[in-house]
Amino acid sequence: MKKICLLFALCGLIAFTSCQKSGMHLFRGDYSFKTSGSVTLDEIDPEGEPASYTVSLPNEIGQLEISALGNEKDSVVVVMNTMGGEVIVTHAFCDGNEIFLKDFTKNTLLFTGDSITLKNEVRVQASGQMYEDKTIVINMIYDGEAETSERTFTIHGDNIRMAAIRN
Repeated sequence: MKKICLLFALCGLIAFTSCQKSGMHLFRGDYSFKTSGSVTLDEIDPEGEPASYTVSLPNEIGQLEISALGNEKDSVVVVMNTMGGEVIVTHAFCDGNEIFLKDFTKNTLLFTGDSITLKNEVRVQASGQMYEDKTIVINMIYDGEAETSERTFTIHGDNIRMAAIRN
């Protein structure tokens, strides 16, 4: 009798652990997000002393949707809808509790500070991790260039975070 009870308990434990979500199934759903961070603007070919600025990005909030992408295993489509801003659509690959977004372009990055106002696009690399089946933390890297009528800058930021909470 003890062997039968032990066998049932072991089968139940195996069944329980096999039901845990991972990959695409873990990430699919709707989320609310907030993004913040900073970038560095480095002047290219200055006429005088080269200028470098660290600029805080405006905090962004919005909705994030992650959906299965056809029949491809662990591939998803990610839709980021920033409140009062643009919609970004990109593909991603899920592996366990990690997600790797295909590089995408952000078109409405606005910098203002130290007599410089720049509106430009940046290339974004992003990957993240799921915590407790409800919170995704995505780490992003921004790279690009921006111009004013007189100056040109490179843009780089590698401390940009998006926190997304499942709705």
